[in-house]
Amino acid sequence: MSVYAPSEGASSSPLAPVLRQAGAVFSGRNGRSTPLHYGCAAGELAVCVTGVGLLDRSDLTKLTIEAPAEQLSRLIARLTGGTLAPGGTLFAGHHWWCGAEPGSVIVLCERGLDAGLRARLQAERRYVAGLVVEDRSDAWAAIAVIGRRTGEVLRSLGVYGESGDPREVPPFTAHTVGAIETWWLLESDRLALALVPHDDAGRVWRAIERAGRSSGISYVGLEAARRYSLLQRTARPS
Repeated sequence: MSVYAPSEGASSSPLAPVLRQAGAVFSGRNGRSTPLHYGCAAGELAVCVTGVGLLDRSDLTKLTIEAPAEQLSRLIARLTGGTLAPGGTLFAGHHWWCGAEPGSVIVLCERGLDAGLRARLQAERRYVAGLVVEDRSDAWAAIAVIGRRTGEVLRSLGVYGESGDPREVPPFTAHTVGAIETWWLLESDRLALALVPHDDAGRVWRAIERAGRSSGISYVGLEAARRYSLLQRTARPS
């Protein structure tokens, strides 16, 4: 199987060497090199449906927003119409808003869907004293665990705590993986996203892979993940 090089000018994922060795086929998307599949997107979809997949999502935009806690709360309300506490999450306008700690949030979205938010944040600087917005897209990697057996992998990693009950863990939580402090966005019982420093991505990837072996974890690409997400949406009762 041929492995295509990232498009010229595309930023490479910190996991690219590992993924290339596994046979990943890459494509440049919105300035970022993304693993599309490993030779058979249909087979990778089956992995998600019946088991669990490991997916590089380092292509996502990752912003940190900091301001005095009260001002940040008002800013979030203006931009999302909602409220956000540390450990909480909001999904608004194609963006995940994640409460990291008082006075600090992390925003995640697909590249290409961040321009409007960046413009609004720039405008808010006139009204919010001490507002600091930093783009962490290249500084952090993002690793997704996706599929029916996602919970088994997270439980093995200890993300659900001593009880192993996901209901007792906030939807945005910090947990050490492979001795690396990792932020976890628990989107659903079938999808979780880990945020890790760029230089530690390989260690965390391998730690998740080891934890998922008993659940049959396998590498999957973005094509399969998108198809699986669509299946999940269409399968939900109206």
